[in-house]
Amino acid sequence: MKRVAVIMAGGAGERFWPLSRQRYPKQLLKIAGNRSMLRAALERVRPLVAPEHTLIVTGKLLKPAIEDAAQELPKENVIGEPEGKNTAACLALACAAVRAKFPNDSDVVMVVLTADHFIRDTQAYAEDCSAAIAYAEQHDALVTFGIPPERPETGYGYIELGEAVSGFPKIYRVARFREKPDLETARQFMESGRFLWNSGMFVWRTSVLESAFQRYLPNLYAQISPMTQALKEGSYEALAAAFEPLEKVSIDVGVMEKADNVAVVKASFDWDDIGTWGSLARLLSRDANGNVVFGNALVLKSENSIVYSAANCDQEGPIVVGLGLKDMIVVHTPDAVLVLPASETQNVKDVVAYLRQHGMTQYL
Repeated sequence: MKRVAVIMAGGAGERFWPLSRQRYPKQLLKIAGNRSMLRAALERVRPLVAPEHTLIVTGKLLKPAIEDAAQELPKENVIGEPEGKNTAACLALACAAVRAKFPNDSDVVMVVLTADHFIRDTQAYAEDCSAAIAYAEQHDALVTFGIPPERPETGYGYIELGEAVSGFPKIYRVARFREKPDLETARQFMESGRFLWNSGMFVWRTSVLESAFQRYLPNLYAQISPMTQALKEGSYEALAAAFEPLEKVSIDVGVMEKADNVAVVKASFDWDDIGTWGSLARLLSRDANGNVVFGNALVLKSENSIVYSAANCDQEGPIVVGLGLKDMIVVHTPDAVLVLPASETQNVKDVVAYLRQHGMTQYL
């Protein structure tokens, strides 16, 4: 059965402000290595799906930058959403793109990943993904990936394991999805051994996803055919008109939490969504006091803090110094400085919202 990969790359990465911006978001940045997260995602899926069958769904403002960063893909494989409407709309547009690209294929296996995950063990990822593909080819199932928790994380949703699937050692039924918990509940989840982090990656056949849309989001399903026709015609105006009625809802809330045919692969690969500045403490090297220092920066008499300078890293510009810091984060870019307690990393998006509401768009 034909396979396609869909990389969701439309997010603005607001919790990584001021480094991540509207026209150059975190998926294009080399935050935790020598390549961008988008580049890492493309390389990670290449053993499974050829570049010509890999689609990237992004925002219309990001389309030129994404095309430039993914030159091995045909330009028509980079699809710009007319507006951001969350992941269900993104994947409905992906279904339309698959229909338009492969009009003679009634069913296609779709591998869905995002452009802002950090995975070191790409071999284990490929093996787990192959297991998910094999299961999805043989069953009318919506398959997701669950990550065994390494800590009582309150920033992720969780998946409760059901019974194991016979003949597929890594795959389980999903008992239910759980929203982001408080710390005590997260500890209970971790200790029970029955809960996995919800990774937001999926494998399914397009027919199965479309059937789920038809059942749970019928108004969204109704727009797949008009979007397909618009893509075939190359009419962005028609695409925008067909896209406009789509609900703003995540695939988890709109479909996965309601469906009764959901399975989960218990992942054997490492994973981090690099969702906030605090992620760097897990991804970059730390000194003896737990500090992370990047760029033209240093810390003195500090512990468990992050000082990140993305500006003038050639040692000739201003130096950023943290003195007496404890559980703090300092981020310096050419036009902005962010200082916050490590406990507030999930709320950086509130800063972005404030700047937008007060017309300070030059910093976005």
